[in-house]
Amino acid sequence: MTDAAITSSGPALHQAVDQLTAAAQSGYNVYQNRDLFQERALRDVTVGSNESALMLDPNNPILVREEMNAQKDYFRRLKFTYLEQGAKRHFLASITGEEPQRVEPGENEELEASNAQKKAELKAVKTDIENMRTEAVVLAEQNAKQHTEMTSQLSEAQALQKEIRGMELELARIKATYPPENRMTISQATDTLDAQTVELGQLMDDKEAVQAEADRTRGEVARIAKDVQRLGRDREREEAKAKEVREGREAGDTKVDDICRWLSSSMSFYRSLLGIRFVQAATDNELHLEYDVPNGPVTLALAFDPLTKRLSDATMIGSDLDVAEAITVAIGNNDVPGLIADVLVRLRT
Repeated sequence: MTDAAITSSGPALHQAVDQLTAAAQSGYNVYQNRDLFQERALRDVTVGSNESALMLDPNNPILVREEMNAQKDYFRRLKFTYLEQGAKRHFLASITGEEPQRVEPGENEELEASNAQKKAELKAVKTDIENMRTEAVVLAEQNAKQHTEMTSQLSEAQALQKEIRGMELELARIKATYPPENRMTISQATDTLDAQTVELGQLMDDKEAVQAEADRTRGEVARIAKDVQRLGRDREREEAKAKEVREGREAGDTKVDDICRWLSSSMSFYRSLLGIRFVQAATDNELHLEYDVPNGPVTLALAFDPLTKRLSDATMIGSDLDVAEAITVAIGNNDVPGLIADVLVRLRT
């Protein structure tokens, strides 16, 4: 819906709701009919006291039945009074000797016929009144239900009207805050939202990758910190040994030097025995052994697991000799010396 359509439909909606509210506040015809009924009911009350049902609650049309019963009782008492007065009159006439009022021939028959006609009319009127009463009760229930529904709908319409007016004020504020040149259409807003959603997903992926890298780095830092602590202890131990050696040398003790010379000669003999010309630590977890063979320099690269310090892999550099099976067996048994000797035998054969 465009702004022009919203602007044109807004006042019409508010005007309709205002008309309904004004009509509800001004009162319905049922209230006027209620006042008319109350006026006639009070005028037709037969008992001039607070004992009358309509006097107690003149706004309740259901009490007409009770008022009708009261009228019947009233007419019964009136009939009894009439008969009583007639008996008194005949009694006085018999005492005084006056001739009582005579009834002409046919007069009783006429009165009986008139009474029968009036009773029939009264019965018909009673039937009509009963039908009208039943219909009035049904209509009253329907009107009460419709009145409740209309009141609820009117309250809901007023709440919606209030909300719509608030939204109109908010829309006017937004229009005043953001000029037309800075606004976007629905398609543009959808495209922008899709692009931002894709960007947000990419940022979330990057965040997860960075988090994983941070976790890995923290683990690496913790491992390095442990190695640093271990190396620190080794350094302190070696420094203590070096200090002890220096003090021994100063005191003329050559035992340490003799042991070092013996160890160096033993290592040289062991390398020559294994055919190793040169040993180099390429990294913290990798050791290179260069064999002394006539075919040229051949190097065996040994890789160790940084946590368990066990042999994890081995490769040949400078030779196409197939030692995959020997490497697999050595890794399974963590047999580094056996692998070195096996490779030397294969190179010399």
